[in-house]
Amino acid sequence: MTNPVRDYAWGSTSAFSTHFGWAPSTAPQAEIWMGAHPAAPSSVTADDGTETSLLEQFPGKDAPSFPYLLKVLAAERPLSIQTHPTKERAEAGFAAEEAAGIPVDSPQRNYVDPNHKPELIVALGSFSALCGFRPQDEAKRELCLLRDVLEHFPPPAAQAEGTSAQETSGSAQDESTGPTETEHPPLPPLFVFDRLVTFLDHEDYAGALDYILRSGRDDSIQASRAVNALFSRRAGQAPRPSTGLPAKTIDTLTRVTRSSPGDPSILVTLLMNRVDLSPGEALYLPAGNLHAYLYGLGVEIMANSDNVLRGGLTSKHVDVEELLAVTQCEVLPIPHCPAEPAGPGRYSYRPPFEEFQLKRIEFPQAQGPVRIHPTPPAVLLCTAGTLEITDDDGAQLTLGAGESALLTAEDAVTITAEGSAQAFLALPGTGRLSTA
Repeated sequence: MTNPVRDYAWGSTSAFSTHFGWAPSTAPQAEIWMGAHPAAPSSVTADDGTETSLLEQFPGKDAPSFPYLLKVLAAERPLSIQTHPTKERAEAGFAAEEAAGIPVDSPQRNYVDPNHKPELIVALGSFSALCGFRPQDEAKRELCLLRDVLEHFPPPAAQAEGTSAQETSGSAQDESTGPTETEHPPLPPLFVFDRLVTFLDHEDYAGALDYILRSGRDDSIQASRAVNALFSRRAGQAPRPSTGLPAKTIDTLTRVTRSSPGDPSILVTLLMNRVDLSPGEALYLPAGNLHAYLYGLGVEIMANSDNVLRGGLTSKHVDVEELLAVTQCEVLPIPHCPAEPAGPGRYSYRPPFEEFQLKRIEFPQAQGPVRIHPTPPAVLLCTAGTLEITDDDGAQLTLGAGESALLTAEDAVTITAEGSAQAFLALPGTGRLSTA
């Protein structure tokens, strides 16, 4: 397969070269896409050298019939805070925007296809994410700790107010002249934290999210600027005071204030669970789960969609009303997806989605050749070492790290490796992996 590499700004210049042995990159490399999404389809080279786009092999009426999109994701900076719609809402939203004549490539578009986008991420190295709303007592405790620090060690005014409206996507108000008659003066940051604690006292995460992103946006910008100043003190300035916050929260705030200074959604991160994954550990993300990847390298698989509703930490389109309508604003269990042992060196990830499942194969733990009978369409991705693939006719293919192959027949293939190697096999949700 020949797979496009997306160069989003949050990507890494070194992750793919370090992990896969690729040539160093001068531009951020964020995602390798393996699938038939119209925005960046893969192509397949046959034995005779003919190259064909997967869009041609898997046509569909409204979207390609290829059921999933497989990615390798490398995040150097935090991705946007976002959520994904249900299938029904995606179909309705797509139809409405089509009827309104909004071009599918418009930056104001919410729904670029009529599909939902459930996801699974498996860490290849250390990987950190924000995922869902955390228990109110945890969030309240850290909001109060941060409020107390800002009360006793207020940041310099120039720092707290220095981020421009363009940088924060905040109010266009000219601070030198004060608010207009139709605007209220922004509340001091301490009052903003008090307001958020009140929402949590009533377990009103929807109200807190609305306040930060919409009804109290100007206030939240001021509070976020104060947090930004606290976590971005430079050499020669007074050292940052001890906050009493957990190390993970300090790391999260340091990362998001560095990447998106003054963004009001910095406050949203204080309401969310921080989840750290070790290699091989995974999360699945159903519709409505508010989340943001912070950093790391991982294999990601999702339904074949690019529908994303963003809430912040981004310069892209943010539709707060639609985000609030889609997001599940309640405390839910963290959706870990355990790797189920399926034999020596073989593991299965089976999230509750019909479009896909993912298998992981580790050599030399697999103890010799692994024979598989994939349900097509299947994608075999090599993430470490070198794999040799042989079909029953004796045809062979070698895959190096970062390379993939499309398996479109149910005929068995045998996978071998010399030394250490790792493979991921993407299958439809009803697919199977059996061994001879």
